[in-house]
Amino acid sequence: LLSRISLEELESNSGNDNWGWTDPETGKEYVISGLDDGTAFIDISNPEEPFFLGKLLTATENSSWRDIKVYKNHAFIVSEATDHGMQVFDLTRLRDITSPETLSPDVVYNDVTSCHNIVINEATAVAYLVGCNNYSGGPNFVDISDPLNPTSLGGYSLDGYTHDAQVITYNGPDTEYTGKEILVGSNANKVVILDVTDKSNIIKITEFDYPQIGYTHQGWFTDDQRFFLLGDE
Repeated sequence: LLSRISLEELESNSGNDNWGWTDPETGKEYVISGLDDGTAFIDISNPEEPFFLGKLLTATENSSWRDIKVYKNHAFIVSEATDHGMQVFDLTRLRDITSPETLSPDVVYNDVTSCHNIVINEATAVAYLVGCNNYSGGPNFVDISDPLNPTSLGGYSLDGYTHDAQVITYNGPDTEYTGKEILVGSNANKVVILDVTDKSNIIKITEFDYPQIGYTHQGWFTDDQRFFLLGDE
């Protein structure tokens, strides 16, 4: 253990998820930490002396659920807080911070109100917002090629609530799907695999469950895309 930073130091009561960013210009590494009352940014380029840079406050109310992903040096933040939307924050702003600050988003995307989670396929510049207030909790598709101008590409509702997902441009051993954009959704009571290449024509490849099913929570592809590793809550 090299160091620890407490919730008290972050002036929050609980934490829920972490993501990261490495500044391509300076090489500094940062933790982006989802908290009950917002999102904290922590410089860990010296891992023995983490430095709390500040907090982007929740858009509306506090929530136990907040999730962050990064694309093109911008953080995209969703929460189950009422009417929260998706906050977009330019991470290069962290370069100039020398003492903890209260931060504000650069943009708030309001085509959703609350969402449980966000997934980004960096290869296609599409964000997938899941567990939201629309599409029966299924994925919302958002074009983030211009991070400060997120644009809706529709959504998918036919398999209900998606708790978490991973989306990849497939290059695994099944050549039938080479180059296709594949979503594997952990949908609480099943796992759903979709071809989401054409956002106006989502193709369901398969779904499965298992005898001891409890709550399909999340998963991740192995690097060779041969296996998807699933965690059950």
